[in-house]
Parts: sequence; structure tokens; C-alpha cells
Amino acid sequence: MKILSKNALFIFIVLIFIFGCQQKQQNITERDNEMIKNEVKNQFEKLVSALNNLDPDAWSELYSKDEFISAFAGTDFYPNRKAFIDAITSYFTMREQQKVEPLEVEVTALTSTLALLTSQEKTEMLLKNGENMKSKHVFTMIWKKESSDWKIIHSHESWNIE
Repeated sequence: MKILSKNALFIFIVLIFIFGCQQKQQNITERDNEMIKNEVKNQFEKLVSALNNLDPDAWSELYSKDEFISAFAGTDFYPNRKAFIDAITSYFTMREQQKVEPLEVEVTALTSTLALLTSQEKTEMLLKNGENMKSKHVFTMIWKKESSDWKIIHSHESWNIE
């Protein structure tokens, strides 16, 4: 039941963003739309680089400090940024190396300051205990344009271990 309510919350949040912003999306020019897509994809590339380098500082800087809503990693729910950053930082310490290879990345501009990113990756991890894990990995993220750059305000990730 707990997992169901977390998934329902996630779906509710995404639907609010999509439906609530639908009118504004129509007012975004094609030029602005392309610029938003490129900027968010560039930020996502930084996220992938931080993941591949097991760099929790670079990784965590991509998550909003002011507007963070929540994050899901598999079945784990994080209602605040600190809990999420602490958990993922701990996971990084258990890994010897990691390779996240994006296969598909789609960005949809919702407004001039909100974007939805969905992606699919091939991921390999070598844990410090010698275990090798391969998985198909997906992200769904809401990015918000803040004063300095685009930051993640909501993240959901899932994986299917091969």
C-alpha cells in the first residue's frame, strides 16, 4: 500500500505540472522551446557525468536547494533534498565504478521555466564487494529554471536489473 501511495503521489505531481502548465506551453516560441530543450539536456549531461565519476558534490548541485519537491529511487521515497542527497552519497561510496549510458533523452518544455525530462539508460556498476550489476535505467524529472541554471525539483528513477 505504501508503494502504491508513493506512485500515486508521483503521478499526481506530474499530472499537475503537465495539465496545469498546458496553456502556457502553447505560448512558448519554437526558438524558446529549442533553447529550453538544449539547456536541460546539457544539464542532464552534467548529471550523467557526475554519476559516471561518482561525484556526489557535482551530482547534488543539479538538484534545487530552494524548490526541491521530492525524489523516488526505485521504491524509496525522499521527501526532502537532504535525505535524498545523503542516501545517494552513501550509495556512491559502495561503488567502485559506474557507467550510465543514455539511450534516449526527451525534454518537453512545460512553461518557460519548467521542463519534463524522460530518459532511458544502459547502466553498469561494479560494487566494491566485487558484484557487477547491469540494468536498464529510466529517469523522469521535472527541471525548473532558477536564477543560475536549470535545477531538478522532482526526480523519479527506476531500473530493471538484467
